[in-house]
Amino acid sequence: MSLPDLPVDELLTQLQVVLSSAAPCLVALGVLGAAVWVWWTIRRAALVREALADRVQVELIPTATFDPGEGEVGRWARQLGRVHYAADGVPARGSAVRLRYTAFEGKMRCYIEGPAAAAAVLNMSGFAEVEVRTQRGQADIRPVRFTGPGGTP
Repeated sequence: MSLPDLPVDELLTQLQVVLSSAAPCLVALGVLGAAVWVWWTIRRAALVREALADRVQVELIPTATFDPGEGEVGRWARQLGRVHYAADGVPARGSAVRLRYTAFEGKMRCYIEGPAAAAAVLNMSGFAEVEVRTQRGQADIRPVRFTGPGGTP
């Protein structure tokens, strides 16, 4: 298969003219795109910081006969999965749910921490034999910090 005789020199000249006339617009679009990307990144980080600073904590207290079935556990897991959707507008990193289990004097306690925008979902009991108490004093909520390589935060 042979290529037909194309005026390659003429095509290259036209391509050079088009590119040289469009170059300022392409540069402006690139700069504008970079500026929008930087603005979006800063805005998203601010939303995450705001959501992590405004969190609520609820305590789940099971009864002595608490023995959930597989269906109840699955329903509760789906309920916790809805927290992200209830905290509309909060990035996923800021709408995470944190579960904390403790045992004090032989009694298990479960604390759930999440964004304040999803407080209604967090206050819903997922189990029949569990009492939900909203923690009024939020001073004991501490952010989780992970160390990077070499022990740097």
